[in-house]
Amino acid sequence: MIPVILAGGSGTRFWPLSRREHPKQFLSVLGDDRTLIETTCDRLRPLSGDERPLRIVCRPDLVAPTKKLLSSASGVSFIEEPEARNTAPAIALATARVESRHGDEPVAFFPADHFIGDSQSFLDCMHFAAERARDGAIITLGIAPTRPETGYGYIECAELPANRLTKPQACRVERFVEKPDHQRALEYLNSGRFLWNAGIFAFRPSTLWAEFKRQRPAMWKSIDEMRRALADDEADDRLAAHFRKLESISIDYAIMEQARRVEVVPALFRWSDVGHWASLNEVVDTDESGNFVAADALLDEVSDSVVLSDDGTRLIAASGLQQMVIVDTEDALLVIPKKRAQRVRELVDELKRRNRDDLL
Repeated sequence: MIPVILAGGSGTRFWPLSRREHPKQFLSVLGDDRTLIETTCDRLRPLSGDERPLRIVCRPDLVAPTKKLLSSASGVSFIEEPEARNTAPAIALATARVESRHGDEPVAFFPADHFIGDSQSFLDCMHFAAERARDGAIITLGIAPTRPETGYGYIECAELPANRLTKPQACRVERFVEKPDHQRALEYLNSGRFLWNAGIFAFRPSTLWAEFKRQRPAMWKSIDEMRRALADDEADDRLAAHFRKLESISIDYAIMEQARRVEVVPALFRWSDVGHWASLNEVVDTDESGNFVAADALLDEVSDSVVLSDDGTRLIAASGLQQMVIVDTEDALLVIPKKRAQRVRELVDELKRRNRDDLL
């Protein structure tokens, strides 16, 4: 299996700590000094093996800072996106590059900024996923829901295997469902047929190409031109030109929802997309009051909250707060209830409308 890390996102819901030039995968928010992308690379190295570099897909302007972050990026190969065009074009470009070096070997795609607990169980699931991918299936990983979450997409399974919690198993995917409202999410949780979509995929290149040919013939024409360009020594300009012709669309919409053979492997490990400030308590240790504190802080009757300072030079004092997020940086201060943490994206959008590029 050839692992590829998708590192093109910005993580706007972690503003003001995440910025355009310092995206979410560069943050150290898991309670240690390692960034999210460093943790992801460490987790995936056993899949790539010593003889193959890890592939990272990202914007050209992020290559240098990512290399610096990863200790000069020893054992890492970068695939530069000519421009941001969502996950389907990024995955097509990366798959074409991997195919040009490794043929029809299964390739797997992983977000750069998720949390995964129990590395061995994760590796067991991915080795099993590789076996199913070699047999011609498109594989996705699903997470057993623990609450009626409205911030995740869901996967409906034909029939979840009874022994799915003891060893890796696969079941046929009935359908993918976009982020539901609370009532529908509760129905999904109670049905026992739905899993959260972890955004992890595995397949043979030939399997993906067959689906592009069938579902997206216009995109396939440009993808096939990219594959042909890779046979030339000076392919970068031609690759970029064909890449820019690709529709800006997610892999879920472009391929996964209508693919002929999609299987889901229920995860045997803890997982979180660490999608916003309020999700930190899922993945980090908290104090006796349920707070995650990474700051010089004076807290009086504060509980179930996030209190974080970018450099710790200014005291944060708070009293009588529950379920709040306080994030202090040099040029911006965020104060928001945890239940509204996903609204940080709307705040960033408003900054864009106000042309506050200095804060983005």
